[in-house]
Amino acid sequence: MSWITPLTTPPLDTTAGNVTPLDAVLGHRPELRQRYHAFYDTLCNDARVPRRTLELCRLRVAAIHDCAQEWQTRDAAVALTDDQLRALRQGVFSAFTPAEQCALVIAEQMPYAHHNVTDAEVEQARVALGSAGAVALLTAIAFFDVACRLQLTLGIDAGSDPSLTGASLTGASMIGASLTGASLSGASMAAPSTPANA
Repeated sequence: MSWITPLTTPPLDTTAGNVTPLDAVLGHRPELRQRYHAFYDTLCNDARVPRRTLELCRLRVAAIHDCAQEWQTRDAAVALTDDQLRALRQGVFSAFTPAEQCALVIAEQMPYAHHNVTDAEVEQARVALGSAGAVALLTAIAFFDVACRLQLTLGIDAGSDPSLTGASLTGASMIGASLTGASLSGASMAAPSTPANA
């Protein structure tokens, strides 16, 4: 349950389609909600970073934060197996491509160990994605971290209001994605160890 009462009726703008619990809280500030979505869409739909790579990083950051709402939100354009989801939750990246592993290594550190991201790791991202792609990746991962922190700070729980989740994502903002009910969605996320410098 959010600390701030979510909007479920006007003035919440539902014309953009799917409405998540975060949308319902941001509905108190429609201009912020619109800009939040626009920024998210810019990161996720500009093709500089494969959408699958972004989804993997987003889910890994959600798992690190134990942010159930963000974990249960899925990009319908990205198919992940139960084994891949389990590996993401556990921080095991060997099943993913080298380029995806490169991105996941950075995502792993962003929430609590961002000072430990090395020049070599950023260079690997630049080689794999180009300079513009590396900037997009780093910005997206930082934004995923912010999205989790915002939801946790607001006290937004997964399934706090099932009426706020609906259709699946087909190309719009991932913030408006549905909860897919994948086999792992009912389980509690593995609590990651907190680094000493957190």
